[in-house]
Amino acid sequence: MSRIGSTGIPNPYRFFGTFAGISFWGGGLTLLCAAPGIGKTSWMLRMLLEAAGQRVPAALGCYEHTEDELKYRLSKQAQAKTGNAHGSARVVDVEDVLAKSAEGVLLALNDKADTIRSLEEALIKLYGFPEMGDALVLVDYLNRVPVVGLTGVQPIETRSGDAAVEIREMAKRHNWAVLAAAALKTSSFSKDPETFDLEDLLGDERVPYTADRVYLMSRDTAIAKECGCVDLKAHTMKDRTGPTRRLKMQFWGERFYPVLESEKQLHDVAGVMA
Repeated sequence: MSRIGSTGIPNPYRFFGTFAGISFWGGGLTLLCAAPGIGKTSWMLRMLLEAAGQRVPAALGCYEHTEDELKYRLSKQAQAKTGNAHGSARVVDVEDVLAKSAEGVLLALNDKADTIRSLEEALIKLYGFPEMGDALVLVDYLNRVPVVGLTGVQPIETRSGDAAVEIREMAKRHNWAVLAAAALKTSSFSKDPETFDLEDLLGDERVPYTADRVYLMSRDTAIAKECGCVDLKAHTMKDRTGPTRRLKMQFWGERFYPVLESEKQLHDVAGVMA
């Protein structure tokens, strides 16, 4: 054990990349919480698209959608980057966006068999993820991650705390950045997002305590725009790395694409995000 001041000032939060508006550091667990249908999976897909495009090892392990469904959403996001919220996009431009992110890994997982340990082993052995180093791993979603106990796979209602612990341990073992979507209790769906607290996360108390950072994502307005796009907002309810922050966003529903506030003016401008 070292004494204070004997080794200089360490930096446990070395940020290695910003993807879809969120900065990531190795070895931490971020939770992205929202009610169903707000855009958690879509935001994670954009993170995957950007990280892979920057040659960062990136993967999305999804317990909710098939591989074809995920690929379809990614193709729609590529259309958003080249043809805005609703405009036409040339096939060649869409294919170019997807080609730049081709190393990104999409895995449709089984919530009765594909544990975090099996995901971890697959990423290292089959997809070349580093044993120790920068990588982005996205898990969709925490509450469906299978956890094996003494009597077999735990029920969905009781597995979330153990799943959060296992996911964070994976992040620590390899110094990967890990973000997992997390569900909210149904009793919280009608609450004002400004009154949310960590107790509104579905699962036992270990879920919010284990996470290093917790984002809450919600609709910013109750009514969608005429075109169907919706304003969103996200804020940190917990952040061990620094002060809490707020993000204003917009969800281009037709393209499954969340955009940041600085990108909203691109709603009708084609080809500027590619």
